[in-house]
Amino acid sequence: MRVLAIQHIDCEPLGSLESLLSGMGATIEYIRPYSDEPLPGRLSEWDAAVILGGPMAVYDDNVSWMAGELELVAAAIGADMPLLGICLGSQIVAAAAGARVYAGTEREIGWSNVELYADAEADPLFSRLPRQLPVFQLHGDSFDLPDGAVRLAGSPAYENQAFRIGRNVYGLQFHVELTPDLARTWARVYQDYMAGAGAGRDDILYDLEARCQALQPSVDSICHWLMGLSG
Repeated sequence: MRVLAIQHIDCEPLGSLESLLSGMGATIEYIRPYSDEPLPGRLSEWDAAVILGGPMAVYDDNVSWMAGELELVAAAIGADMPLLGICLGSQIVAAAAGARVYAGTEREIGWSNVELYADAEADPLFSRLPRQLPVFQLHGDSFDLPDGAVRLAGSPAYENQAFRIGRNVYGLQFHVELTPDLARTWARVYQDYMAGAGAGRDDILYDLEARCQALQPSVDSICHWLMGLSG
């Protein structure tokens, strides 16, 4: 299986998703539009795509590559291509599906749980995961649920934490791909952003190995879902 990852900043790669997917036999390819790497003409050249996170906003007109990426993702949604958007990626998926993306009322940062809704019980990606799902949050933007999408998870501050469009398109507002090394990097790179929401470095790094391990069931579910599509 060929998996494309569209990356938006150096410090937000596939993380633990990459090591597991590679171990399961997937070929991972990155495109980095922020480094002036051109976007492809279509995503259907790959079996699946993951749209990763980043500190920029969908509605920021100064992001030169955003319009092209939205067009590319919209075409993939229309074809019901296997597609996963993480954090900024979920906002890109929502916007490409016609939903409004906007600044939220507060920043949601750090380790927390999201609650899986009733529709998650029969969902291919979420059905075997705990109703109170451990995640890592790092965002201040939100989005409306796209027309026809199924809402799968929410939190007290943001009711649209996970959704599915059609059979194969997912958006996750949260992160589960975090490794201990990535967490340390984010605590440094995003230090000021986190501090603005009252989250300190010690809060992020406390009991780090165990917290990252708690994300592994979600990573396993995502990877087995993706690889199962190639069977």
